[in-house]
Amino acid sequence: MPTKPIAALSVAGYGSLLGSMFPVMAIMTVSDIGGGLSAAADAAALVNTIQNVGAVAGIVIAPAFAAALGRGRTMQWTGIGFLLAAIAAATAPNLPIMLVARFWHGFFGGALPLLFMLLVMTSLRAGAGRFEGIALFAASTTLPFGMAAIVGGLLSDNFGWRALFWIQAATIIPYIAAAARVLRQERGDLSALARVDWAHYLLLIAGISALTIGLSEGERFFWLETWWVPGSIAGGILACIMALKGIGDWHGRPLLVLAVFRRPTFSWAILLSAFFRFGSLFAIFIIPQFLARLQGYRAVDTGALLVIMVPATACGLLLAYFAARRVDARIPLSAGLACFTLAAWLCRDLTSDWAAEEIRVAAAFAGLGLGLFQVAVLRFAVEGAGLFDGPSVGIVFNLARVVSTVSGIAFLSHLLAEREKFHSARIVESLAATSPETTQRLASVGAAFARMSADPVSAQNAASASLARAASGQAFTLAFSDTLIVTAAIMLLGAIFVWALPALPPEPDSPLPHPAPPASTRPLESQS
Repeated sequence: MPTKPIAALSVAGYGSLLGSMFPVMAIMTVSDIGGGLSAAADAAALVNTIQNVGAVAGIVIAPAFAAALGRGRTMQWTGIGFLLAAIAAATAPNLPIMLVARFWHGFFGGALPLLFMLLVMTSLRAGAGRFEGIALFAASTTLPFGMAAIVGGLLSDNFGWRALFWIQAATIIPYIAAAARVLRQERGDLSALARVDWAHYLLLIAGISALTIGLSEGERFFWLETWWVPGSIAGGILACIMALKGIGDWHGRPLLVLAVFRRPTFSWAILLSAFFRFGSLFAIFIIPQFLARLQGYRAVDTGALLVIMVPATACGLLLAYFAARRVDARIPLSAGLACFTLAAWLCRDLTSDWAAEEIRVAAAFAGLGLGLFQVAVLRFAVEGAGLFDGPSVGIVFNLARVVSTVSGIAFLSHLLAEREKFHSARIVESLAATSPETTQRLASVGAAFARMSADPVSAQNAASASLARAASGQAFTLAFSDTLIVTAAIMLLGAIFVWALPALPPEPDSPLPHPAPPASTRPLESQS
């Protein structure tokens, strides 16, 4: 009787951990990367945008190569590609070369978590280890949130920004060596590549990529202020619709089975994942932005506050594992979103002099919610999936993970900018030169500067500049407070929507003795 590919699952889990942590690390340290390349902030943001474009392509294409080469060889070659791309990024002399390297870095990095989920879905059946497999997948994609900032910050501060990529090259080498020794009996079938509907899959990649670029650049160009941002979004949506129609009409052997959306548990799980990404941005976008702008925190300082998410997430994963297995899986799902609601609500009254240490409690709740949600949502996503549509579940779930993060950052960035402009206008209006309060404040600050300067004009100018900075900081703080309130509202809405899902039966107990039918030679072709 064939045995479970425990070694392969362990190797794939390690790769998923790497592929999940390093993109978050790049988000936290993008200013260091941009500074090292002498790139402006808007141009440096493309370093992460292009990485997401590459991740979309890697997620869609990886299953085809798993069918053609075998899952073990695909893991090995993915690791080699990731290694070469990391070295290219670490040695990039300028931004254009970095962007090329980051595309391939994202391509292979995005495939790493997908290959782990693909292995789970094609090797393990319900009641025979699948739930344990998806729980480990959840752990590999959530634990890095709390570690990414402090790891990236320490590397950048002590060894320079290029160390951010050299560490990725070093840590992927054990993955490559181990992947070469697992699933060696799988030879795959190269003719599977000829049977793939490449035209529509490439159109789908182009559509999602255009949508990703439009959403990412919209946050910096304010959507309608330049023609190509809405054009990119509209073109991306149209291309996706055309691609999905073509895939649905394809009579061959599809990589992406659209019938998975007919299961309400899966469709609701994908929708709730979009809600969840808004909550996860609390840790990787909202709080880091606030601390960096108003209190001058670098990634390592922010990471020291967010690292508490790691043990909190581990506790959430364990609680969700037992709750989703024994009782109603909607309970940990709703509780996870409620934890994010509470985390955002605790920070709603922040001020420009808010003690950063107060964020620890909110970060702990966010970490707990992260673990609770991810295990429970995967329980719903894979319910009813078999060997035929299991890879499709992995593709869609991982695509949703990338696109939802990009969409969430774009939405919250735009909201933050608009609310900052609103509050700034109101504050400036209240700081009229004829206002007695303004005159008194300028006189007080000017007197303080006058003690350090014999030039009264310079002292007055310094007082005006100080007042302007204070007004700008207050407007930014109020905008962040509004963003956190909106985030809390979205999370609360998601926690309520959870109960529209049908209840799932308890996960059956199994000592894992009954493996799935062997897929040793044609792992994905056997689905058909």
